[in-house]
Amino acid sequence: MRVRHLQSHLVDQQLVHTGKLEGLRNVRIGVDAVFWLRSIQALKDPFADALGGIPPGIFGFVDKELELFKRHFITPLFVFQGVAPGPQHSMFVSRMDQQMELAWTYLAKGQKSEAQKCFAVSTSRINGEFVYFIFHHLRHRGYECLQAPYFAGAQLAHFAEHGVVQSVFGPPGLLLYGVQSVVIHIDFPKQTFDWVDLDTVLQKWQISRDQFVDACMLAGTEYCLTFPYLNLGQFQPTAPGRFNFDAAVGIIKQAPLINWMQTFPTEDMKNDHVEGYCTCKVLAQNSPIFHLSDYSIRPLGAGSNGQVPFDFSQIMGEKLPNVLYYLMLNGIISHKLPQALAKGEWTDKSQPLVDTVEFRGLLGDLAEYRQAALGLVAKYLHPSFQNKRILCKAFWESHNVRQGSAAMDDKLPADARIISPNVRESLKWHIKGDAVKAELIRQGAEKVDLKFCLQWHANEFDNDGMLIPVGKGASPEGRPWAFNDLNALSAIVHLMVLEHLELIADDGGMTVLGNVLKDTPKHLQEFTLVALEMMKFGVLSAEPFEAAQPDRPFPDQVHYPKPPVDGTVKAVLLLSRVMSLVPMKLKNDMWNADVDFDLAAFHSLVRILKRTLRQLVEASLASILLKDLNRVQLLPPGFICASPKRMDRNIPVDHLSTPAILPTFMLPRACMGIVVKHFLDFKGDATAFAKDVETRFPCCVQPVEDLKMAFEFWDDLRRCVDAIAEPLECEELSEQMRFATEHVLKPQQRKLGFTPCK
Repeated sequence: MRVRHLQSHLVDQQLVHTGKLEGLRNVRIGVDAVFWLRSIQALKDPFADALGGIPPGIFGFVDKELELFKRHFITPLFVFQGVAPGPQHSMFVSRMDQQMELAWTYLAKGQKSEAQKCFAVSTSRINGEFVYFIFHHLRHRGYECLQAPYFAGAQLAHFAEHGVVQSVFGPPGLLLYGVQSVVIHIDFPKQTFDWVDLDTVLQKWQISRDQFVDACMLAGTEYCLTFPYLNLGQFQPTAPGRFNFDAAVGIIKQAPLINWMQTFPTEDMKNDHVEGYCTCKVLAQNSPIFHLSDYSIRPLGAGSNGQVPFDFSQIMGEKLPNVLYYLMLNGIISHKLPQALAKGEWTDKSQPLVDTVEFRGLLGDLAEYRQAALGLVAKYLHPSFQNKRILCKAFWESHNVRQGSAAMDDKLPADARIISPNVRESLKWHIKGDAVKAELIRQGAEKVDLKFCLQWHANEFDNDGMLIPVGKGASPEGRPWAFNDLNALSAIVHLMVLEHLELIADDGGMTVLGNVLKDTPKHLQEFTLVALEMMKFGVLSAEPFEAAQPDRPFPDQVHYPKPPVDGTVKAVLLLSRVMSLVPMKLKNDMWNADVDFDLAAFHSLVRILKRTLRQLVEASLASILLKDLNRVQLLPPGFICASPKRMDRNIPVDHLSTPAILPTFMLPRACMGIVVKHFLDFKGDATAFAKDVETRFPCCVQPVEDLKMAFEFWDDLRRCVDAIAEPLECEELSEQMRFATEHVLKPQQRKLGFTPCK
């Protein structure tokens, strides 16, 4: 939990102590994972959101930090956040909007350094996707990782109390949970670390622990507003109008918190603040944790009888079954689906760098997949979860929606988006271990993946195979079943995902989409699948994007095309968008070339689509494991790790090869699209291009080779779209791709010496 100005005040009060790093030698330290990631300076990348995807080299930078822990004989136990209620207040949203507009304006004027500053303050480099991929990278590397059932801070406090860890590394806000000593900074180069001690703080300020918690709440957290009178001159004699944490300590020593709650000028202001303070105190004192004594999930401050405030479920949500917590603790399912089932709300709080009509529309259209994922998990839970009404909340929603619940039908606007788990019967997949082995041999395949499963399904369908048997020998209890084998488990999850994406029909037959995707080259499968999904939702097109708010058009300085636009402009938009789905091999450095407004808008769509596809994968796996938790033991640590495989030092890392056995839907950066635009606009000859592109894009390791793969991807996607154009009524996209190929791409390929598309 973040407390306003707490750390700076601790520094001012000389309550931050410095020790020699040797003091942490042979110590097992509990690490607030997100706080630790924010402390790694090398991960700063102002263009991260503008480019989309994950910054290059993050895994390498993280590995260097891990090596420093190892070198100093410090053993980290990383704890990640779980089902934490969302922040109650969306502060500074309008300021962020202004910063984003300024960033694009500066960039259009060529003022790159100014643009970077604005991007840096208006975006978060440690976002949900980033944390997700780092969790699985750490697990793959063999480090101890735990996804807390709720707050990471509360779980770390419990571990410290029970001696699981001898020290805790995180923000000073961990003191709220009763952690006695918190390491807030480790400086490996200087061989020092900074720490704060709760008892020392309480003694110097002459307050109790309860008063400390109350003072922090008055100062403000993400769950409660700052006490408004703290900004008045009478509380700030030395710096009127400037917030000072000491004032919060001062007034809480004068009178209890409840007394100050009677001083608000209006009842509405009082209710708003009181509700936040009550929520914050419950989260600090009663946040549920994984208890080591009996392996149960119950509140931190509650005894064995589990006594908590009567409205506890309104704050934390309904308690989930232990089996689901178990999957969360092990990172098999991330917190989003369990949170929706527990709390009855699905929050999309992240605002894209370019807010478009298409982004908001896609967020609504993805409800079908979200309901399918929720249904896969809820199917084996209590009926109350299967019938859960879930209110969808996004950054643009009205106050009534953002502060409301699905149970408040009479207070919600008519356009409020409410979803429920779609609990339906899946195909009765019957996966035998020996059948998977035989099919691997038949195809000459090395592993179970999307292409393997599509090819296997097609062969079985054509030859009346037993993948989906009926009658005698059918799956036990008439549900999906797989042999107790890793390959069989991987196969059934892949097939269930393909089924829910309608690449396999409800009756077990082939679909038009599945039929074309099965012939896509293996290394392009995931990219093509994503492109087809974007086409399915109508967001893969050659049309310019439309600003979400008519009264806030795109900045004039970016010169974004406005309809109607000619065919060549559309062709360039389509070519660059499509090929930006292919990742480039990048150096471990910040992107020091241009970023593109249109591609930033496009990749905001890619991000939310891929996030949803990952949730479908998680839900499919969870639905199998919920029936038999013993199968968790089959999963290797890197079962969904998207970091490139480590190879021999003399051989470059293959950035497309990962340890994952399930689809990761890793986010690509928009770099390929930016390079493609440069390729299409290049005026020189073939001999000059290779040198020019390497000079223009120094972050790219092999830009020419990567372009060739992007062209191969375009060629294959065009084959797919042409094949499905008539049955799926996407003739317009097919014609746009034909025009782009014939009139823009192919002439430039010939001019610069690339093999033209067929």
